[in-house]
Amino acid sequence: MTLRRLRAFPLPVFVLTAFASLHLSLPPVAAADEGEFRWVIQDLSRFPDPEVIAMATDDQGTKWFGTKKGLTRLTQLGDWQTFTAENTNKGLPSNAITALAIGENRELWVATEGGVSWYANGAWKNFTRENTANGLPDNYVTSLAIGKDERWFGTKSGFAMLRGSSWTTYGADKVSGRLPHKMVTAIALDSNGDKWIGTIAGLVKFNNTTWTQITRDNTNSGLPHNSITWITVAPGGAKWIGTQMGVAKLIGATWTSYKGAVDMGEIASEQVYNLFLEKNGNLWVSAKGGTARFDGSAWRLFNKNNTTGIQTRYVYAVTADKDGGIWFATQKGVSEMVPLPKE
Repeated sequence: MTLRRLRAFPLPVFVLTAFASLHLSLPPVAAADEGEFRWVIQDLSRFPDPEVIAMATDDQGTKWFGTKKGLTRLTQLGDWQTFTAENTNKGLPSNAITALAIGENRELWVATEGGVSWYANGAWKNFTRENTANGLPDNYVTSLAIGKDERWFGTKSGFAMLRGSSWTTYGADKVSGRLPHKMVTAIALDSNGDKWIGTIAGLVKFNNTTWTQITRDNTNSGLPHNSITWITVAPGGAKWIGTQMGVAKLIGATWTSYKGAVDMGEIASEQVYNLFLEKNGNLWVSAKGGTARFDGSAWRLFNKNNTTGIQTRYVYAVTADKDGGIWFATQKGVSEMVPLPKE
């Protein structure tokens, strides 16, 4: 089963600098080449808000960008379009996007602070606590995990699963004592069908029968922090866990914490916003302070101090396109790292 998931941990509000506002009308800028790649910085006016906190791309090259003021699409033909609650007749229940995910048929799932939306073939459908008869336990949706037949949604008051038109709800009453905290901040599925649920107070493995709580204490600090921000599952089964203070990997019962890893630089013990796995196995960690790529043996840091393409300390998400480009969502818009042809 192919699983695609993206989520955005609730982010602090930052004050944008005058630099961002002065560049709203500029076209895409090609930054200086940096040996293996060149940078392309997207025009900020393409987005309803410069602070882009979530991204998703499908296998045909269509890209989606989520902000707190709406959603933007870039097609493979280079056409841009913005969607808001107002111009979708509330098909998008809120302009405050928290997470994006692509389903198997290229449909888009959008988590917002006012519910969940589904977009396919030019039509919108939304799901809220009210129109699902409380199937969705809370309208503030924090996270998505989209499987072949099941859609899982993390919220501020538990989580829920949608199969067809039927909801299975794990609201605050059902998760009391089972989750370390009712606020679910991350959710992922593995190939065994187990659910990995992150909260602000710890991690839980749920196999539909048993709830196993995992914390910093019972992992001998293998989990860097109990506040979970992101979970992703690698094809081989490894679980990567982002936290408020760094990232860790779980293989079987063995934890590896990268908190404080020297080659991660200043993001080694910072809040992780996003984890993204490329098809080649490279892992990208987006965090306060920049982003770092892990090739299985070493980390490489990319931030405003060592590259021209990232103009802020806050990198919220990374994704890859079908042509090998790496896209970065940041506090000051979106940039692309384009690989240069090899000689």
